[in-house]
Amino acid sequence: MRTLLLAPDAVGIARGAALLRAGGLVAFPTETVYGLGANAADPSAVARVYAAKGRPADNPLIVHVPSVESMAEWAVPDERARELSKRFWPGPLTLVLPGRGLMAAQTLALRMPRHEHALSLLRAADRPIAAPSANRSGRPSPTSARATLSELGGRIEAVLDGQDAEVGIESTVLDLTEPQAAILRPGGISSEEIGQVLGEKVGQAARHARSPGVRYRHYAPDVDVLLLSGDDRSALRAAAEQALSARGGSWYIGLADTAPAGARGLVAASVSDLQKALYAALLHAEREGAPLVAVLPPASPEAAGVIDRMVRAAGKEVRAREDLEE
Repeated sequence: MRTLLLAPDAVGIARGAALLRAGGLVAFPTETVYGLGANAADPSAVARVYAAKGRPADNPLIVHVPSVESMAEWAVPDERARELSKRFWPGPLTLVLPGRGLMAAQTLALRMPRHEHALSLLRAADRPIAAPSANRSGRPSPTSARATLSELGGRIEAVLDGQDAEVGIESTVLDLTEPQAAILRPGGISSEEIGQVLGEKVGQAARHARSPGVRYRHYAPDVDVLLLSGDDRSALRAAAEQALSARGGSWYIGLADTAPAGARGLVAASVSDLQKALYAALLHAEREGAPLVAVLPPASPEAAGVIDRMVRAAGKEVRAREDLEE
């Protein structure tokens, strides 16, 4: 199969929408990462998403909608969902709700992306679009059209071109099917921000089976990933320096103020810069053939999404230099 690269203009969006309505798969840009779209009301098209990604069949998908109002067409929102969608939609927040209509027998993860080309495609398709990240299962998510083609070229009908993703990691997934709201996957919206809207404390990771992208090893490049975690930042920095020097050509991912001297890779000035470039850095290290990526994520609440991704990408986690020798 030849995968088309569609321009993000009226012609390209119309072509992409027609492919989606016909049961085709079209990857498209969002503010978080590129998504792999299929008509959510077409079981055959949804099955093709799982096949193209090599995704386990019990790993649920997020359904993308073009407006706040369209949420009620496919799910049963409560007052919390209405308030959160007013505050954060369009944006990187996915709400897990009881389904309605064709999806009444299940819970449904819904999101309205904050990206003009994605919204134009959703409106033109006039269908709810299931769209997990546009990567092969278990690998880093693509944040550019080029990375998407590299991952899924020849497996899907088209990629709608667009600028690189703004947020850089997937959306926060929030379960609203129980009395206490619970974050199933951290992402672009923090639990503190959600709690401010709800006026109550938000639970954490209590009901994983309902959330996309949390049940298997994920986000891992074809490179050894070493996660350094703990409270003693000086010990972790020493461990990173030891790991990098032991394997020449290795990469560092973390903030500049904790980077070992001479570290190469993603040396970010801020958490937002680190998050935005995270997946691209992992894929770049893979292309270069780096023997190791040592990750020292920031010890701050706003880095919860980065930490979550790296915990599941890492082949080993260490807390001090001595742990490297165990």
